[in-house]
Amino acid sequence: MKKISPEKGYILVSSLGAWMTHLMGPYLTIWLRSLGISFAQIGFFQSVSSLLTFITDFPTGGLADRYGRRLNYAVGILLFGVSLIIIACSSSFFIIALAFALAGIGSAFMSGTLTPWLYDAIKGDKKRAHMVFSRMRIINGILGTVAGFVAGTISRYALNLPILLAGICGISASLLALLFLEENYGHGKAKPYGEILKDGLKHIARERTLHYLLVASFFLSFAGRSFFMFWMVLAKEAGLRESSIGYVYPLLILSTSFGGFVSLRLSRFMDHRKILAITTPLMGLLIIAMGIVKGLLSLLALITLFEIIIAIRAPAMITFRNELIPSPIRSTVTSALSTIGGMFSMLANIAVGLIADIFGLGGAYVVSGILALFASLFLMMAIKHS
Repeated sequence: MKKISPEKGYILVSSLGAWMTHLMGPYLTIWLRSLGISFAQIGFFQSVSSLLTFITDFPTGGLADRYGRRLNYAVGILLFGVSLIIIACSSSFFIIALAFALAGIGSAFMSGTLTPWLYDAIKGDKKRAHMVFSRMRIINGILGTVAGFVAGTISRYALNLPILLAGICGISASLLALLFLEENYGHGKAKPYGEILKDGLKHIARERTLHYLLVASFFLSFAGRSFFMFWMVLAKEAGLRESSIGYVYPLLILSTSFGGFVSLRLSRFMDHRKILAITTPLMGLLIIAMGIVKGLLSLLALITLFEIIIAIRAPAMITFRNELIPSPIRSTVTSALSTIGGMFSMLANIAVGLIADIFGLGGAYVVSGILALFASLFLMMAIKHS
């Protein structure tokens, strides 16, 4: 079958993957609760999934560079899709736990595959890559909003239908990746699998630019975790009713589309490194402001603006990260960085909670914002050194 252009292929497959994620949304937890599964047991399932992803992320990145990135992604999203169908069709604690483990492994296979695949497929054209990643941000926000309405509608008939449909989307994405994407590799068969993993670790160890980037990622993770874990709590403290959160969430999803549109426009006349240099300190200032303001409307405006800035920044960061990694080990190193980033997020989750207990939630936001400003300094060092 004739393959399609890398841009169209990436957007097609990524859109199905995003649709899968948005469809299951909150309904995964709701479905599990309807089966009589406790919150502690749900937490256990999530921990099993996260642990399996953490353990297998780096090794599967090496598999992508050795045996093919398209194949790796197809296997990963297939496993994830199958796991969702199992969860939607089972009520057994043991079977559901196995399905979550399968989902964790599937996530690891997907990590560090599709964006390196695109970057190599378009021959490392940074401007072209930035534009594609920006377009995907626009599409992702629209898909998220539509998926929310679709999932809400079909869930009236059965709570597991959104999860079942999400699983079908995952399997479909796997098939479309195999049918329409041209395969590309890192080292391929030129090197043994073990040597590819070693090369990836050596590159991380000796590349100072990546060291600056990792330090920046560590400091910025506090802002990210503060926002995603507690924005709704902060809004509730400012006077937002619980029943209104369901209306605010679609607004935030749509705002990422607007951010993607802005990113796309900026990519036409501004280098992605400049976008990173501007948006990273902005994130810190916005988080600090969220911890200080008291009015609900002002807080909601800051929250929305923060989502927009994240959507503007993300394509630039993906492009920058890919250009720092040599093609032969791009998936291996990307997966390794993902594993390290996961460790940072786990530490930040704990630290932000402790800071909030000591200084209050507003204080945790101020501290996290200040750390994000430190992150921008190390990011500037990474840009300067690259």
